[in-house]
Amino acid sequence: MNERWRWALVTMIAVGAGAWPGASVPAAPEWNACAMLQKADLDAAFSPRVFEPGTPGREKVTGSAKLAAVSSCTFTSRDGSAKDRLTVTLVARRAPSDATGVTPAVARAGAVQLKASPVDVMGLGDGAYWVNIGSGAYPVIQLNVFRGQRVWLVFGAAGKKLDPAAALAGLTKLAGATAARP
Repeated sequence: MNERWRWALVTMIAVGAGAWPGASVPAAPEWNACAMLQKADLDAAFSPRVFEPGTPGREKVTGSAKLAAVSSCTFTSRDGSAKDRLTVTLVARRAPSDATGVTPAVARAGAVQLKASPVDVMGLGDGAYWVNIGSGAYPVIQLNVFRGQRVWLVFGAAGKKLDPAAALAGLTKLAGATAARP
């Protein structure tokens, strides 16, 4: 291979890898809670309920070198009356680095400040816990799951006739199903 072709090849590789001055680095894949929280998993976790397709949250932060990417997705069951409906939400936060992540200890401290009582959940990784941030009349169960130091997933279930134990069981199934999804 002559010298000119060798430099052309090195330049193409360097530009493709983002190592050449002025080369653009490929963007990180979009952080999309609706891609993680899938209808089939939701229907299975809360059977016999059937849910409407997910709605992306209005608050979507793309993220940057300093700010976390945040995405949310909400599903609502098709049950007859408003009293019977269940709303399930996933709020997904991905920090740009370990240093800007939220640790389970910091998240728990925030829950305690909101007068919630975090309860450990086994089998979903280090620091997983749940809280009821609602009331007796309208329970709101949140399951907090952490993937390393950068990713914090908050699965929520809310409804007027919500059984907290059943909600926690369903949310735990959802968290297990979404664990491998980016």
